[in-house]
Amino acid sequence: MKRLLATSSLALVAGVLGTACTALPTAATVNGTTVSVASLNTQLQAFDTTQAGQCLLEAETGQTVQTQGAGGAGTFNMAFADSILQNRIGDALAAQLAASKGLTVTASDLTNAANTFEATLDGEISAVANQAAQSGTASYCVSSSGQALTGAQVVSSLPSAVRDQLIANNAVDQLLLADGAVITRGQVQAYYAANKPLFTADCVSVIVTDTQAHAQQYLAQIKGGASFAAVAKASSLDTQTAPNGGALGCTNTESQVEQALGLTTVAVGAPIGPLQDPSTGAWELFEVTSQTVEPLSAATGVIHQELLQSTANGNRVAKEIVVYARHSQVSVDPRYGTWQGHVVVAPVAPPARFLLAAAVGHPLVAPTGTSPLGATGSGTPPSAPGTASPGTGG
Repeated sequence: MKRLLATSSLALVAGVLGTACTALPTAATVNGTTVSVASLNTQLQAFDTTQAGQCLLEAETGQTVQTQGAGGAGTFNMAFADSILQNRIGDALAAQLAASKGLTVTASDLTNAANTFEATLDGEISAVANQAAQSGTASYCVSSSGQALTGAQVVSSLPSAVRDQLIANNAVDQLLLADGAVITRGQVQAYYAANKPLFTADCVSVIVTDTQAHAQQYLAQIKGGASFAAVAKASSLDTQTAPNGGALGCTNTESQVEQALGLTTVAVGAPIGPLQDPSTGAWELFEVTSQTVEPLSAATGVIHQELLQSTANGNRVAKEIVVYARHSQVSVDPRYGTWQGHVVVAPVAPPARFLLAAAVGHPLVAPTGTSPLGATGSGTPPSAPGTASPGTGG
């Protein structure tokens, strides 16, 4: 569930749960629970200076996010910093609402939240990686080998303090989504009927060729009556799958196959292609050789979780948090902005003439678009690019 109080695309990133902390100074206070500048900086640095952090931002917003401020390395873009602080406040409110309902996060809840978070990231990362491949642009979610990162890789590469709190926040969200939700068997059956490709496993085979002309030649052979497997054994350049008639396995759902191949439907026994692999340049033919549909009884648990994540259920919980927020005491350090209407509103930057004439090192002066506390709020120099400060708690 995306942060329910977020209103801008940047604020879609899940924040770190604000907990009581003695570190000073304080970026925000939520009903007595503080968000320290030091812990906020840890999170900002994790997103700004690591591939995992940048990929997480890109996956959850669908675009590359401007994180660095005009002051260069160690400073943060004010809109970015405020969006993360806004999420921190939203996370604190969500946790406090859950506590008021008597909801407690257990070890099992954390495990389930971690698995759900990683699985959701898998889909989001795949989408941005495919978009990057199609447009020929770079993506933080693609490794140096050209393969898309996995949700597990991204989560495990984050600093432990950030990773643990992201998972804790997701666990709180899951508790709130489940609390009071009414999901009927009729809803489960309707979802199953409308989303059969999600519950259909496809067995897929491939023929890899060096040119489009060769791919067309092999396609003609198949359409002329030759079996896909026979052509794959005789002509495919993929030495791993060719001996088995091009068989790739049966681990992907019909939805995943459709997405990967850019199709809206697939038919068993019908050759697909030629398609060019954007990462290798090879031309490929595919065929779905068989399909297995998972029965409703086995799919019910997954469907129940999907319905909990629905927009309607998310909106229900969002309203609860908004009502709770209206009766809450929230304050924000004025150097970050003010808390207005459930969002953090950035301060108005001073005119450029004052910035140019300002004394170097003044704590309230920063280049336009830069968070003045972004790197120096704790009184320590910023980390070098490519590194992230260790977790500081709070």
